[in-house]
Amino acid sequence: MFEFLWLWAFLLLPLPLLTRWLLPATENTSAALWLPQAKFLRPTDAGKINNQRRLWLLPMLIWLAIVTAIAQPRWLSEPIPVNPEAREIMIALDLSGSMEMDDMTYNGRRTTRLEAAHKILADFIRRRQGDRIGLIVYADSAHVYVPISSDLESVAQLAEEARIGLAGERTALGDAIALSIRYFQDRETSQRVVLMMTDGMINSGDITAEQAIYLAQNHDVKIHTIGVGAEEMTVQGLFGARRINPSSDLDESFLATIANATGGEYFRAKSESEMEAIYNIIDELEPIAADEQYFRPHTSLVHWPLGIGLLLAILYFIQRNFGQYKFRNPLRRTINGGDNE
Repeated sequence: MFEFLWLWAFLLLPLPLLTRWLLPATENTSAALWLPQAKFLRPTDAGKINNQRRLWLLPMLIWLAIVTAIAQPRWLSEPIPVNPEAREIMIALDLSGSMEMDDMTYNGRRTTRLEAAHKILADFIRRRQGDRIGLIVYADSAHVYVPISSDLESVAQLAEEARIGLAGERTALGDAIALSIRYFQDRETSQRVVLMMTDGMINSGDITAEQAIYLAQNHDVKIHTIGVGAEEMTVQGLFGARRINPSSDLDESFLATIANATGGEYFRAKSESEMEAIYNIIDELEPIAADEQYFRPHTSLVHWPLGIGLLLAILYFIQRNFGQYKFRNPLRRTINGGDNE
C-alpha cells in the first residue's frame, strides 16, 4: 500500500506564491543600452508569454518534487505478527505407569489420568496464543520431548500423542525439575514458568527431593505443581467392593514446597472439572505477556521525487542560460539576397 508519512507537507505548496506576493518587487536601476538594430533580439509578445510560462512551470514542478520528498512517500508491505515479550512455559508431564489409573472422568465417561490430562492440557496450550511452550516427559528419566516453540498447535498435538512407556514406568520427578531449570539457564527470557504435573513421588532418577528443592530455591524459575488423581474410588475384590485412595503415593508436601520456593502455586486435581478449573486459574496467574502485535515493513520512495526534482533543475538551468531567446539575423537574409541579385 502506498502512503505519505507526512501528508501535511503538501500545505507548503503555495509558499512560493505567498512569498512572491508578500515581498516587494525589485526595481531595475541599471542603465539601459539602446541598440537601433537590436529588434531582432527581442522576442515577440507571444514569445514573451510562452517564455514566462516556461520560466514559471519548471520552478513550480521542482518545488512540487521537493514537497513530495518532504512528505516521505513510502510503500507498506503486508503486516507481520510479532510478539517479542512472550512468556515461555515448560510443561513437565508424568508418563509413569500409575498415570494409567482410570480414576478420572472425561465427557461423562471413566478414563485414565493421562487421557484426561491429554485433552485438558492440549486445550490449555492452544489458547495460550502469544506464548512459547515446550514439553518435558519423565518416568524413569526426564527428557525434552518438545523444545520451547511458538507453534502451539504442534506442541498441543504432540502432548496428546505422548504415551506411557516413552520414558519408563517410575517417577523421576527430581530429574524433571532439574531438567526444566537447566533448560531455562541458556535462554534470555525473563518470564520463565514450569507446570509440573504428577500423580506420585520421587522414586527414580539422580536428583533427590532435597536437591530438587535446593535447585528450585536458587534459580529464577517459577514452578506451578499439579497433583493428579482421585482421593477415593471403588474397586472389586474377593470380598466385594471396597473403597481405596488411589492417590496414596502422591507426595503433596513435596509439591507444595517446590511451588512455594519458586513463587508458584500447588494445585490438587481430583477430577476432570477440577483440572480444567486449575488451568483457568493458571491463565489468570500467568496472563499472556502481550496481545499479538504487528509490524509493517516499509520501503522509502523519497529518492524518486528527489531524482525528478534534480532532473527538472538541470532542465531549468539549461533553459535559463541557453534557450530563452531564439535569434534571427536579418543581415544574413540581406546579404544572401544581395548575392542572388
